[in-house]
Amino acid sequence: MDIRTIILALGFGNLVFGMVLIVLQESQERSERNPFWIAAKCLQGAGWLLLAARGTVIDLLSYTLGNFCLLAGFSYECWAIFQIANRPVASAMRITCLIYLLAGLALSTPLPPSKRLAITSLLASPLLAIAARKMLQSASKTSPLQTFMAWSIALLALIACFRGVLALIATEEFALFSPNTIQFVTFAVVFYIMLANGFGMLVLSKEKSDRRLREALEEQKAILDTLPTGICIIKNRVIVSCNPAMEAMFLFPPGTLPGQSARCLYENDKLFERAGQTIYDDIAASGRFEGEILHRRSNGEQFWAKQHGRTIVLGDRPKGYTVFSVTDIGVQKQQQELLARQKEEVEATLARIKRLEGLISICMYCKKIRTEQDAWEQLEKYITAHSDARFSHGICPDCYSRSLLGRGEATPWPPAPTTR
Repeated sequence: MDIRTIILALGFGNLVFGMVLIVLQESQERSERNPFWIAAKCLQGAGWLLLAARGTVIDLLSYTLGNFCLLAGFSYECWAIFQIANRPVASAMRITCLIYLLAGLALSTPLPPSKRLAITSLLASPLLAIAARKMLQSASKTSPLQTFMAWSIALLALIACFRGVLALIATEEFALFSPNTIQFVTFAVVFYIMLANGFGMLVLSKEKSDRRLREALEEQKAILDTLPTGICIIKNRVIVSCNPAMEAMFLFPPGTLPGQSARCLYENDKLFERAGQTIYDDIAASGRFEGEILHRRSNGEQFWAKQHGRTIVLGDRPKGYTVFSVTDIGVQKQQQELLARQKEEVEATLARIKRLEGLISICMYCKKIRTEQDAWEQLEKYITAHSDARFSHGICPDCYSRSLLGRGEATPWPPAPTTR
């Protein structure tokens, strides 16, 4: 296999990896994408194909533009690694790097082939070294695969530097297609780096997505575990999972509620069936349920709970899972009942007071009061029935004088105190 064939394989291989990355990242969230990798592989593929056309197209395309695309692809690969290491890549840094590459290649275009090869290799070496260093700095926080990729890039940087030095001091012809040992070793390592970084990037993308997913699940679990509201997922009226607050609310030991029938949350079969019909009829009609349900704790105590429920889809499984939030409103319910009783008592008192307002018919002789039913009642009885007043009987001085003194049956008012 000659050098041109290897370069063509590198060109098509990088383009294939670029297409695969495009398809892969289309299915990811925008925040999870790494556009630098796509640009890197596409630029490297175009660069290798232009280099493979050396001798059939002008040097401005095959050397200057081809090497610029290739080295720019290495630069983008470096920035992709920066992004994996969670290090921002400033726009000024990218522009400066591209100007550095373009200037170096433009100035070296008129030089002999060996000098151009040397400058190209030496231009690429620091870019690769920086990428390897940044990846190694963050590798301890990620995965062994990232460490492996970093050392592979460092090896390529070392070989590029060695190749550039040899091209500078070579006494014989040292061009792109020269079939010498250093050329075959260089392109073999480049081919290996293409495969390693291509597949490594796919694995790293999956690792990053998996890590984010684990973090999201841990965050959700922490939130559910600390919520005071009971949360449970039910399928076919069997509890699939729940949070600790749900088990604490119903006084079940931790980890014992999942797998049980929701019947254990009700006093009897009748309440269980009635609640199920009410809940699932509402969900079938509107997609959700909201209402108050009478439940029972594991110790037999009944209490009222506020429930919100809706059907959910878990993964590719069909509908049938329902998630519920359950809030104990037993105390609120007791307060509502107490307030209702107090309201009734106040309304009854106000009604009695209202009867004492307005015009009251009273007999001018015996002082009896006419009721709403046209009956006549003693004044004391009427007021006692329509208010909280109570009567005690005595005698006033006028009545005392008129009724008792007039008949000589009593002493003058006030009566003299009796002594013994």
